Amino acid sequence: MITFFDLLVVAVILGCAYWGWLVGIEAASAAALELLACVSVAVMAHESVAGLLHAGFTLVLGDWIGTAWSILLAFTGLAWGLFALVRFLFHQRHASGEKDHGHTEIDPLADRVAGAVAGGVGGVVLGGSLLVTLSMIPFLAGFKPSGDRMLLDVGKAVLRASGQFAIERYEGRSLPLWGEPPSQASVSTALLTSEPYVDVDGDGSYSEADRFRDVDGNGTFTTDLYFTDVDADGLRRIGMVDKYAAGRWDGSLISNDRPRPKPKQPPVQPAPKPSKPKPSPAATPAASPATEPNDPAVKPADSPAEGRQAGDDF
Repeated sequence: MITFFDLLVVAVILGCAYWGWLVGIEAASAAALELLACVSVAVMAHESVAGLLHAGFTLVLGDWIGTAWSILLAFTGLAWGLFALVRFLFHQRHASGEKDHGHTEIDPLADRVAGAVAGGVGGVVLGGSLLVTLSMIPFLAGFKPSGDRMLLDVGKAVLRASGQFAIERYEGRSLPLWGEPPSQASVSTALLTSEPYVDVDGDGSYSEADRFRDVDGNGTFTTDLYFTDVDADGLRRIGMVDKYAAGRWDGSLISNDRPRPKPKQPPVQPAPKPSKPKPSPAATPAASPATEPNDPAVKPADSPAEGRQAGDDF
């Protein structure tokens, strides 16, 4: 879906291409490179300068000026102020559209065509720098560029080009630019947070009215986002791309960092009690065979009287 900011980017690119057609490739290329250099300085140094500005504002005026205004002033002064100074000091002739044809051997038509191309590239840098600056404004939350929904997100392209000068990197990606990368719940060292969002309606939690940065790229707000804690501080570092996409560059950009839940342990089964062996029944002695007195198999011994009686018969 084409947004208003897509149309704005197209208009800026066409306008810069036409200006490049007028001034030629030398002037158009110089302007594009100078603007990119000034924006790169602003991207890399605006946080430090904003910290100094905010400390000075707090000392002189109190706490009524928020950090977001210090960030906006620091970036605007470094990017646009420095670029205006360079153009004023070195390029007043080209800024007015004049060309110096006496010191060039390039064919005029080729110079115009190449100048239009260089001007178009400069228009990409100019349009992206405008989008980044608009995303820093502390108000107008509903009227800011949303890079995740634009077709021509040149703001993210400018941040990526400027972030190449960052020293802090993890697996080839700039940490100040992209923040600490998402991970998986299966990684034991991964910590837990949520995607950064701005609480526009002030209800204390994410809702459909709030803006967020789609870190994992699934198209919806992720409540449980596991990430790699590169600097081991227990918090996910929010990158400049996250801030740009959410439209907030100060502490109002919320990320619900919290401890990783402990894995559920299976219930411990009580050990079975050892069963006592049943006592064996007492052995009964085998009964001896009873002798009946009238048993014919057992004959009583002959008494002496009976023997004598038998001898008398002989």
